[in-house]
Amino acid sequence: MPNWDYGGAYLRYPIPEQGYKFPDGSMVKVHDIFDPLPKFMYQADMMFTDPPWNLGNLNTFYSKADEPLRSETFESFYHRLFECIVDVDPKTCYVEVGKQHIADFIIEMRRIYKHVTFYNSTYYHSKDKICYVIRGSRKKSAPKLDYMDEENIIQWVCANEDYNIIGDLCMGRGLVGLHAYENGKKFVGTELNPKRLSVLIERVNKNKKGAL
Repeated sequence: MPNWDYGGAYLRYPIPEQGYKFPDGSMVKVHDIFDPLPKFMYQADMMFTDPPWNLGNLNTFYSKADEPLRSETFESFYHRLFECIVDVDPKTCYVEVGKQHIADFIIEMRRIYKHVTFYNSTYYHSKDKICYVIRGSRKKSAPKLDYMDEENIIQWVCANEDYNIIGDLCMGRGLVGLHAYENGKKFVGTELNPKRLSVLIERVNKNKKGAL
């Protein structure tokens, strides 16, 4: 499908099996979340991830990646997602979610972090596209992020949170990586769909700072 080619970036920037490493040490890799995490993901001390929000959304992600769906229920997927967050153990973590499973995600975040809050948000800069961003942290903090678009929240997080390396378990086209890079920060990430991940690599390569 032409709409699933994401501008053909994957043809210009194919991703090696071992992953793609940027000059600053940032690293991304094509990866299924049900497989063991790549070792480089454990470098992350901050996380922002926007996973599929329900089973239909999850099925679409696998279809677009030409991969068989590995989860019969959405619960098994998000339990694996939070298992990965526990394993990486970032000091602060943001997770984006839709209305259907916001309560489930808040419960999971409260099992991991002492301080949990959530923000009303939007996506694609449309007031009609509603989502939520949940923040979990070891230390109490209350950034004023309510009613910001999710991209603006990502931009704020990458520019203002205290971290060395930010991680993303569902990197998509790489907003987290791009904004981290623009702020001179390292990032690590995984993504099921190589065509989507190549968009990030191309955008960074087109940046005047360049990348290998």
